[in-house]
Formats: sequence, C-alpha cells, structure tokens
Amino acid sequence: MTQQTVLSAFYIGYIITPIPGGWFSCCIGGKKALGVVLLCECILTALVPIAAEVSINLLIAVRVLDGAVQGVAFSAFFVLLGKWTVYEQRICPVLSCPVEAIYKRTQYALYTNKSWKWSCSVMRKKSWRLKSDIFDVDLNPGQCVFGLVGLVVWTTLIYETPNTDPFITKKELELFMSSEERTNVTYSSVPWKAIFTSSAVWAIVIGYVAFDAAWYFSITEIPIFISSILGFDAKSTGILTSIPAIARLPVVLLSAACADFIIRRNILSILNTRKLCVIIDLGVAAVCFFIISQVGESLVAFMVLISIIFCALGFNPPGLNTNSLDISSKYAGIIVGIATTFSSIGAFIVPVILGKLTENNNTFKQWSFIFIINAGILLFGMMFFLKFAKGEEQDWSKEGTEQEQEQKETTYLIKSE
Repeated sequence: MTQQTVLSAFYIGYIITPIPGGWFSCCIGGKKALGVVLLCECILTALVPIAAEVSINLLIAVRVLDGAVQGVAFSAFFVLLGKWTVYEQRICPVLSCPVEAIYKRTQYALYTNKSWKWSCSVMRKKSWRLKSDIFDVDLNPGQCVFGLVGLVVWTTLIYETPNTDPFITKKELELFMSSEERTNVTYSSVPWKAIFTSSAVWAIVIGYVAFDAAWYFSITEIPIFISSILGFDAKSTGILTSIPAIARLPVVLLSAACADFIIRRNILSILNTRKLCVIIDLGVAAVCFFIISQVGESLVAFMVLISIIFCALGFNPPGLNTNSLDISSKYAGIIVGIATTFSSIGAFIVPVILGKLTENNNTFKQWSFIFIINAGILLFGMMFFLKFAKGEEQDWSKEGTEQEQEQKETTYLIKSE
C-alpha cells in the first residue's frame, strides 16, 4: 500500500495544475510555459533520490510537486500546437510518448546490470540506488543533463507562432495565414461557462479519464504484476515491459498516417475519423483487459494481450488527443487542462484501489478485479465520446475573431515586407 501511495502521489499534484496551467500558458505562451516546466523537472529529478534517502514523506512531497509541474506541460503543449497546425494537418505528436515509454522501460532493464550501476557510481561518486521494502530507485544524473540540454534546444529553436519564426519561408507563412487558425490571440475573456457546459468538451474529458486510467495503470503497475504475480526478476521484468512499448511505436506512426489519409481522401469526415480511432483505442483495449482477467496467469497470453493494449492505445494521438484542436484551436490548451485534471483522478484512484485489493492478498484473482475495472472504464469512455463528440469549431470559440483576424493580417503584412 505504501508503494502504491508513492506511485499515486504524482497524480495528487497532477490534478491541481492543468486548468490554471492551461490559462497560464495561454497568457504567457506555450513556449515559455514549457521552458519553465523543463527547468523545474530537472531540479525535481535531482531531488528524488535525495528525498528518498531522507524519508518517505519527503519523497511523496517531491512526487506531488513533480506532478504539479508536469500538469502544466500537456496544456502548454496544446497551446503551442494550436498555433502551429492548420485545419487539414492536425495529426498531433506521435513520437514523443512511445519514445518516452521505451526510454523508461530500457532504463528499468538496465539498472540491474552491474556495469551500468558501476558507471553511474563513477559518474556521481555515490550510488543513488536505494533498496528497501518500499521503493527501488536508480536514477542517473544523465536525466538532469538531458533535461538541461533539452531546455537549451527548446529556448533556442522553438518559436511561439509562425509569425515570430525568423526561419519560416514565405510559402509556409502563407499556408498558416490562409487557414482559419488564429496565431495571435488574447485571453482576457475566456468563455469558461461555455467551455464547461459544452458536450463536445466533456466528450474529450471523459475520453481522457478512460485513456489515462488504462495508460498510467499499464506503465506503472504492469511491471509490478510481472514481477509479483508472474514471478520474474527486475531485469527480466524490464525487458518484458519494453516489448509492448516498442510494439506501440510503429502503430502510433501508422495510425497518424492512416487518419491523415482518410481525412484527405474524404473517406470519412473528421469527426468519424476521430470516432474510429477512439473505437480502436479504447474499445480494443477494454476487450483485452477483460480477457487478461481470465487468462492473464499465462505469460505468453499476457504478453500478447498487453502488447495489443499498448498498440490499441497508440490510436489516441490522431483520435482523442487531436479532437480538442478540432473544436477549438484557440482554447485547446484550456480544454486539455480540464481533461487532464479529471483524468488524473482516475489515474490516482486506480493504484489506490489496487493497493487495497492486493494488500496482504497479492494474488492473480485480486489483480483480475482491477483488470475488469479498467475494461469497464474504457468502455464507458468510448461510448460517451461516440455519443457527444464534435468535429468542428464550436460557436463559443469563434467569438471575437474579427479583431484577432485584423491583428493577424497586420502582422502578416509587416512580416512580408
């Protein structure tokens, strides 16, 4: 139960900041907001092993802060994405999540290797590997270094809007200016009531709740299941859990390409394309979770099914994720912030339920209940999205566009000259 508390502490902070983080990112810009997130993450990553050595309570506090910082990131990213995509090209990010998952799985596999631990010890003169009944940590300073390098690259090469990018070509700029997107927007009067009462927004919110409950359960609890129920050591567990993440990468890329092809060829409307992706995303994953609850004690069956789940969830970027840009590129960051806040509740509750179910009775039968719960959440999320999702910009997002359009055209003329 203590282990689950440490794992779920992240989501306590993650629940708090997405909505104010979305508004904050709208006000100062997605680039600056993400820069702040990167810097804070570097500091918090360095503090994790130090906090773990002091006390569990301090470790939990750092995890809460970590979640609060990362709660801003996704909203800020969509603020930036809304300014750098045109209506016909909203395929969203398809590379970062699977690469991140592969990196984490690879790290988990490596930390049991003696030469790896030795090299890390040489780098920092003191091993940060902590062995206890509660938590196993092996963080290397490379994470902080990668974060700082990423921060430098981000602040140097990324620009808030196409209009401010000195390297953009005239043809590229014309593409953005000819679209219906608004790259210069003021956020003094966000239509909060209209956003919170929009069925299209709540379709995204509920979809996020379902997806995140399954996704975060998969990346945090599956290694524990393989280790404690299927009986594999840490090194074998790291290798096994990397397989679904690796399998997911080509699926994410392929799903984006397929969605783009379907929309461009007018095979399906934008809305129906999103719905198709969500059916594959949430529906297939739900079926697989239920089957795991029945046959998951077999390693082969479990690995096949969990790999299918990871691949099915790979249809999330061109489906659920991108829908916030469909209904309002102007307020996409705020919509994602609302969705992330509510979805964090599910991601927080599921580990707690699992801890209660398995404490003093860590058996496959108890785990099977949580697999069924995940299946039910996914099915509900899918049905809600199919019922209420929209594929076009909403009326409350169009308000005040005349002044913004005039400002955009003025900026374009200055840029062209």
